[in-house]
Formats: sequence, C-alpha cells, structure tokens
Amino acid sequence: MKIRIFSMIFVLVMLTTSVVNAQPRNMLPRFPELIIEKGLSENFEVTECSAKVQISGNDADTSLKVQMKNVTDKVVSSSIKFRVLYPTSDSQVRISVNGKSTRFDRVNPRHTFELQPGGVINFEIHARTSVNYSVDSVRNALREQENESGNRKKGFLMEDFTKLFEREKFGRRFMVGSLVSKWGLFPVDFSKASIEVSVPSEFVVVTPNDDIWKQSLSGKTKVFKSDSVENFGTSVFLPEGDREEFIQTQKVLTSDNFMH
Repeated sequence: MKIRIFSMIFVLVMLTTSVVNAQPRNMLPRFPELIIEKGLSENFEVTECSAKVQISGNDADTSLKVQMKNVTDKVVSSSIKFRVLYPTSDSQVRISVNGKSTRFDRVNPRHTFELQPGGVINFEIHARTSVNYSVDSVRNALREQENESGNRKKGFLMEDFTKLFEREKFGRRFMVGSLVSKWGLFPVDFSKASIEVSVPSEFVVVTPNDDIWKQSLSGKTKVFKSDSVENFGTSVFLPEGDREEFIQTQKVLTSDNFMH
C-alpha cells in the first residue's frame, strides 16, 4: 500500500514538473480558453462550441461561444478561469455568462458556478488580441501570470527567460488551442464544435490533422473551417514563409521537453 501511494505521489510530482517546464513554451497567441479549476473533467461535456477569428495585420478579432453541461447525477460546484493571451487592452475583452455581462479582471479572471444534474452553463468571450508573437509579449504575459499567482520569483524572468526561449522563433502566429480543458491539461469531451479561422492569403496551417480542415479563398482572405470535435487544438496558423522553420523549431522543443 505504501509503495502504491509513493508511486502515485511520484507520478503527480513528475506530471506537475513537466507541466511547469513545458508551460512557458506553450505561449503562442490563440483563441480565448475556458479552464476548469474544480471538478473532474469527465463531469463536463461541451454540448455547443463556436470559435471564430479574423486575423488582420498584427491583430485577431476572436469570439468563443461555449455551452457546457453537467453530465453527472450530482450537483457540481466549480470555477472557470478565462485565459485570454495578449489582449490589446482590457476594454477589448467582453465576457458574458448565461447572457449576463461579466467584467474581465486580469488579476482574478474567474467565474464560480454550480450546476444541477443535467444543467448547462453558457459562456461567451469576444476579444481583440495580438498575434505578434515576440519575446516582449511573452515576457509581459509571464509577468502577469506570476503576479496573478502571487508566487513571483525575483529575477526569474530577466535571468532565465532567454534560456527558455533560446531556440524559439517569433513572428505572427495563431493557435487554435484546447478551447475548454481541466487545468489547461486534461481534455473535456466535445459533442459539437464549429471552428472558423480567417487569415491573410499568405497564411497556411501547420497541423498533423489536415483532413479536419476545409479551406477556401475569398479575395485576399483564406478561410479554414472545421467541425471536428477533437484534434483541432494542435493547429497553428502562420505565414507560409515561416512554415518550415516553425516545424523544425517545434521538433527541437518537443525533444527538449521530452528530455527534461
């Protein structure tokens, strides 16, 4: 019994360490995301999801509409963290819960709620964010995360930041992301999803799942659409000229994370 408990603790520690080590590398501009902080991921199901983005220049006008259901036979008490990376300003983030406007608070971007068995809750986020992925933008985002957690380590960003990103490549980037997850780690089941990404004509998608995307061209805008309920979270949109270098960089970073 003691051995089993020790093994479980070891696995949790290793998982937590891996997450902490990998988190800074996972800072690509993306859709807003809903992160469940309480309750098991299998307690919930996303019954409706509509994610749309229009990318122009260095900005992305994004919208995320999600209906989430309690699929258990018990009352579920939980909280959602709204993750919005690189907003152009706080005033450019608008949130509503069950049709009621909720102020976006960077210091505490959360909403607590309770769902009866079979009950649903609706979230809607509209945000203008930056797709200009740079050292400065990531540094500022990491600083905000440290301030939010209240666990700031003096000198960490200035001394260790460059080491973490010494192989990273920057430029205009946009990632679909997981949209809804537990702790930003564990997936939540989707029963329905609709994703639409409108990008400049020079953009392409980097994804291991080409089959899930339907592409069309309208003037100088490419439109990518997907109704897949899984495997969409690894898709990244970027200028075609950056494609190969980005792929090679991700292979190196993935190898580094595995080794660590």
